[in-house]
Amino acid sequence: KGARAGGESSGKKRAASGEPLHTLPCEFSGITMLELVEEMKKDALEQESLVAIISELVSETVQRNDARNRVSKLSLFEGDVAPIPAMSYVTRIRKYGGCSECCFVVGLIYLERLKKCEPSVCLTSKNFQRLLLVSVMVASKFLDDFYYSNKHWAEVGGITTQEINRLEIEFLFRMGFSLHMQREEYEWYAEELHGKVQQDAAKQQQVASPVPSPAAVGAPDALGPMDLDDP
Repeated sequence: KGARAGGESSGKKRAASGEPLHTLPCEFSGITMLELVEEMKKDALEQESLVAIISELVSETVQRNDARNRVSKLSLFEGDVAPIPAMSYVTRIRKYGGCSECCFVVGLIYLERLKKCEPSVCLTSKNFQRLLLVSVMVASKFLDDFYYSNKHWAEVGGITTQEINRLEIEFLFRMGFSLHMQREEYEWYAEELHGKVQQDAAKQQQVASPVPSPAAVGAPDALGPMDLDDP
């Protein structure tokens, strides 16, 4: 009994030091199955809100790049103007792709990594159909325990299986197969996405009121996440 009590004390100290609770046994202050389920539900709700934010940001980015006649040099991803608006396309991928919501966040991170390797990359009405589809598909394969085949993803995106196979290979080689990321990077990106919404709200409040709010003063013009404009 005394040994167990000492173990519990040690466990609490480890938990208090910031060590993830899911790495500890239940008797050593680790998280229980019921608590894990509740945390997963909470996390799922947070990720769900991010998809809506991403949908708006993708749409804004495409419209802005089209207005400035920007063109990406990745010709393999170029095509005719997409037959569906960007915002509706994100909704379609979410509905039929069968992937977890966090894949959309990771997909955007992959696109920004691609842009670092290929600076001309920018989302337009002629390439978002392929770039977004492949980035989310690759994220799903890397993150999710269960995912659909390339044939299914091709049907979701309205392209052929042969084309999506070529696009996937091109995407991976162009970004140097840089798929791994730390949890901290993901959480920072998610916070930046939420911050972008707050920033936009502050700007709207500033326009509506002659006196700018404290949040709007000095607000940067840069997008932060989703900065997929051509330089």
